Amino acid sequence: MTKKITANPGKYTGSGQGKESQINLEVEVDTDKIVNVKPLDKYAPDSLADNAFKKMAQKIVDQQSVDVDVVSGASETSRGIIAGVKEALDKAGVDYDALKENGGQTAGKKEETIDVDVAVVGAGGAGVAAALAARQHGVEVALFEKTISPLGASTFAGGMFAGDSQQQKDQDAVVSKKWLYDEYMDASQGYMNSILVRRIIDESGKTVDWLNENGAIMKLVDAGTGGSYDHIGMPATLHGYQEGGTKAVTKLIEKFKSIGGKMYFGFAGKKLLQDDGKVVGLIAESDEETLHVNAKKVVIATGGFGGNPEMRKEYLGDVSTQGQVLQNTGDGLNMAWDAGTAHHINGSTHYFWQTFSNKDIGDMAKLVGPNWMPLNALADFPNLRVNNRGQRYASETHALDFAVHGAELSEQPQQTEFVIFDQAMLDKIKEGGTVAIEDHYGKWKNHRQFYMEFNYPTDTEENIKHEHEKTDFTALLNKLAATNVVFIGNTIAELAEKMGVDKENLAKAVEQYNDAKKKGEDDLFFSDTKRMIPVENGPFYAVKFIARNLGTLGGATIDEKMHALTPKGEPVANLYVAGADASGMYGKAYVDFEGGTLGFAYISGRLAGIDAAETAKAGK
Repeated sequence: MTKKITANPGKYTGSGQGKESQINLEVEVDTDKIVNVKPLDKYAPDSLADNAFKKMAQKIVDQQSVDVDVVSGASETSRGIIAGVKEALDKAGVDYDALKENGGQTAGKKEETIDVDVAVVGAGGAGVAAALAARQHGVEVALFEKTISPLGASTFAGGMFAGDSQQQKDQDAVVSKKWLYDEYMDASQGYMNSILVRRIIDESGKTVDWLNENGAIMKLVDAGTGGSYDHIGMPATLHGYQEGGTKAVTKLIEKFKSIGGKMYFGFAGKKLLQDDGKVVGLIAESDEETLHVNAKKVVIATGGFGGNPEMRKEYLGDVSTQGQVLQNTGDGLNMAWDAGTAHHINGSTHYFWQTFSNKDIGDMAKLVGPNWMPLNALADFPNLRVNNRGQRYASETHALDFAVHGAELSEQPQQTEFVIFDQAMLDKIKEGGTVAIEDHYGKWKNHRQFYMEFNYPTDTEENIKHEHEKTDFTALLNKLAATNVVFIGNTIAELAEKMGVDKENLAKAVEQYNDAKKKGEDDLFFSDTKRMIPVENGPFYAVKFIARNLGTLGGATIDEKMHALTPKGEPVANLYVAGADASGMYGKAYVDFEGGTLGFAYISGRLAGIDAAETAKAGK
């Protein structure tokens, strides 16, 4: 017999904090059950937010509980939905003990066995490329992804590098392979598998051409068009997504399915199956089902462990900001290691630019909604930057060399920096736009460059217009001064006190920076003094950022064919590792040209898929 959960049946609203904004919803309750959970916000059909809301609402109603598992890849959205449902149920006066008793038992998981030639774990760039390439080479392929829709670094990226794509050949813009190799060597200082690096460079152009043929439309763009000022004039390596990463990956998956590939969303790889040391398949699980997958070859491509705080602490140390892709929790690496693959972690993390902490984003969103985002523009210039001890810590003219700046910031206490500027800078932007501070896009006037990054347009025509817009940031900064992000002081000493940094250190940093600007020479960090922006006219402002970790790079030893290797250097039979799970492409730092990581993901995945298919057909 069901128990009464409330004396106030009806519809109640609630809200919770998602990743970047509030989630608003309505819960309908009867006297003895939760009837329905529906969103009050509009979501794009079949978007991650839409799918996550539907999945969470179904779980809550089916289980009659708010104590449900979050949706993989949408954990912050899921927690926001749970918080909103709780708020609505509290308004209804729901008795949670009675609700729990009415919920009953969850049905056990179904079990099924499937047989394929190649199984691929992870449907990001590397995994999708592996699955599609393998299927196109004539074998049966199953692709498993633990999230409910395409999601991963490949869906957020701007594009991939290549040296000799057809576009580069047509435009007489082929990039020297020696230049590319030297860039990898410079970034890694030799901590790379040079055989692997050379093969990836050699296959880069073919892979871009193959991706374009299969629907992931990419176009060659000039270096620096994404705002990386220091890259202007470098060889053009970036083939930018023309429709965004999410659409590109989705189209590749649709292509894979259209030629007979089997796609399993919502299934996480749990364990590799072995027989006499040879990998013979895997176990994959969803919320409702366990799959026993018999496979001749398995490709692991699960994106590293940037979303796993325990692994980050174990392998990267005490201080490491979380990766941008929270569902990348090291699942594939642990599977590969358990199967005998050698551990190979040399501290490589994809630090890139700066960002705000999730807590700070939530606090800002409560005050101004999504209007906090323009605050990012104030970090787009070589302003004075200090760490949380108030010290100037690096050349500010690295600020727009995103990989270098990200690495420098990662080495600071708590991976934290403050961008310092004065009222004079804000007045210039108010009167003439950000171009009055520094012109980032004028080079491309009448020569439009376009691609999509983070699924938003990077369009030099629009960026030129935007940097000429007269903008008054003062009101926004004053509102956000109520958070732990923006600090305002009439003097440098007052600013230091509000920031919570050492007053003497900050005063010394401001003095040294200003003096370098005046005399035209920076004796400390050798910044380009022509680009430095004085800090002289109060009030003074500081905006706090943390290092932006796109994810980890490496963990499993591979060879140039993407075979997983044992500690003795022998192949783990039938196992491949591709993309961010694989070591050998990077030392400690991310390579400093555009499209390197996504390039390795797609190239290594494609090569793994081809080799897996050909050896499976040959019975090797």
